[in-house]
Amino acid sequence: MDLSLAERRRSEIIEAALEVFSEKGYHAAKIEDIAARLNIGHGTFYRYFKNKLDIFNHVVEDIISRATELVSDIDPREPDTLEEYRRQLETIGDRLFELFKRHPQISRVLFYEAFGIDDEYMQRRIREIFDLFGKFTAMYLENGVRKGYLRRDLHIKETALAVNAALFEACRRVVSSPDPDRAVKVWKKVIITLMLEGMKAG
Repeated sequence: MDLSLAERRRSEIIEAALEVFSEKGYHAAKIEDIAARLNIGHGTFYRYFKNKLDIFNHVVEDIISRATELVSDIDPREPDTLEEYRRQLETIGDRLFELFKRHPQISRVLFYEAFGIDDEYMQRRIREIFDLFGKFTAMYLENGVRKGYLRRDLHIKETALAVNAALFEACRRVVSSPDPDRAVKVWKKVIITLMLEGMKAG
């Protein structure tokens, strides 16, 4: 099978699975639901994925890749002032909020379904993912402390995890809001204000 064709089919199955898991929930969703979405047979599905948990794992990994790619071009070491950091935070927030707003199924799968799966690997992977985002955020905080615009007594690891928890909760709320555009503006302002007022150097 042509490699590009195989990769394209694999991507199509992951996208269809994302929609099915979002609509039906992990436990109610069936392999035949995913196959039917693409009008393919079960045999075709099993050429690419072992079972329902396997495809769900790949769906989660795909979501994380999308979110990571959105901020991959932003350098944590770049800001030299609090105002530059504020602008950087706004850019990151805008990109993540837009992802979850345009694709609400991502939020439902990542923040609801993934936590409801009683599988040791999945639960460990979810923790690793949140820890990874925490380490990424910590790089921004370390830069601010080193350059003097963030407090020197900042507990960087814990603060990074707290910031991410607020950000992900905001993304979850935006998706379920009757007015997502207004919700994005409010949540972005709330989170950035709380962060900078609590972390800025005196």
